[in-house]
Amino acid sequence: MATRRTVHTPVRRRGVTAAERSPAPDIARGFMLLLIALAHAPMYVTGSDPGPVTHPQGGDALDRTITFLGLDLVDNRAYPMFAALFGYGMAMLVMRQQAAGTSAKASGRLLRRRGLFLVLFGFVHFVLIFPADILAPYGVAALLFGWLLTRGDGALRRGIVISAAVGAVTAVLLSVAVAVEQTEDAAAVRGTVWADDYVAALGERLAQVPFASLHILLGWPIPAAILVGAWAARKRYLDDPVAHRALLRRVAVWGGTASVLGGVPLALVGAGTWRADDLATGLVTGLHVVTGFGGGLAYAALFGLLVARLRDRGLEPGPVSRALAAVGRRSLTSYLLQSALLALVLARVAFGLGDHIHATGAAAVAVAVWLTVVAVAVALERAGRQGPLDALMRRLVYGRGRTAPPAAPAAEPVSRSAPGTGAAS
Repeated sequence: MATRRTVHTPVRRRGVTAAERSPAPDIARGFMLLLIALAHAPMYVTGSDPGPVTHPQGGDALDRTITFLGLDLVDNRAYPMFAALFGYGMAMLVMRQQAAGTSAKASGRLLRRRGLFLVLFGFVHFVLIFPADILAPYGVAALLFGWLLTRGDGALRRGIVISAAVGAVTAVLLSVAVAVEQTEDAAAVRGTVWADDYVAALGERLAQVPFASLHILLGWPIPAAILVGAWAARKRYLDDPVAHRALLRRVAVWGGTASVLGGVPLALVGAGTWRADDLATGLVTGLHVVTGFGGGLAYAALFGLLVARLRDRGLEPGPVSRALAAVGRRSLTSYLLQSALLALVLARVAFGLGDHIHATGAAAVAVAVWLTVVAVAVALERAGRQGPLDALMRRLVYGRGRTAPPAAPAAEPVSRSAPGTGAAS
């Protein structure tokens, strides 16, 4: 008598519910967007030649102070923070899917779909709004390295070590090459930001997309930051910050110290205090990028410590933390809305305020735009609505597939080749 074969269809969840979300990653994402606004706004300032990381040169004492602080505390610190939180979210996706019975293979397909649609969102953003997009490079990184998130801890550790070593070397080499050879990549991107003709700029940006994305992937340790974020998710560093307070404190102190000290040389160049030659500028730019990796992780750790302190006191997040979390829960919508508003206010093809301000004005516009985005996110939160682009991304990634109720945390990994599943929180 023939034996009937049972085929187990992979079960898929449609993502995390609001009740399951942990506050620390969302609060960190909300603050991260302020750093991104402060980093991007100076690119639109046209009144002086650009200096390091596209900050305007010169200005009065306040402008130079703003430039120094931006280079030391913001630039090349927001990107790795974004990447680490992106990796954290991807790892949580995998663990929740596997806790609900989804196979590692099916979880990997979801990661690839998410990466692919991030590339598409980033492409549209780059061409239509802002030619320094970070969504597409992160999507490419997810496509290239996402498979490690369905493997065991050993594979992920090796991926972190290798990608960090390679990323540090390529960041320094590319920084030196750009400074010494005076490559035209940055000038071309900046030219489309300063363009007077929007239609002509669209054509130029279309040609720049692959090169700009490759520049970000090679010029910053993005893959390493994503994988470190995934490791943090597996260990629940931000989901259970009370249990990991000592580690988070070490990351905040040592990562923050390295970031601040490593950012000083380039900040001195940007503020006009140190007139370095091209080679020295390239070397300190490389140092700035590499130490910014620690700064991004330190920022994320600080918000874990904030949540741990609230839990120690038996307190719920206050209005500021809730507002930041509302932005973080709608990070895709908030990021693209913020980018569009910055372009609308500052770009020559729109209101053109970038022609009439310097570093201080750019910082003020960045904060005002970010506060506007926060207000929109809070309004959506009160209405019980997702960010429209976040909802679209979820629909594109998950489709109309089956869903499963949240599973109880498992004590052990599903298999040797899969990460632990005790992260359904």
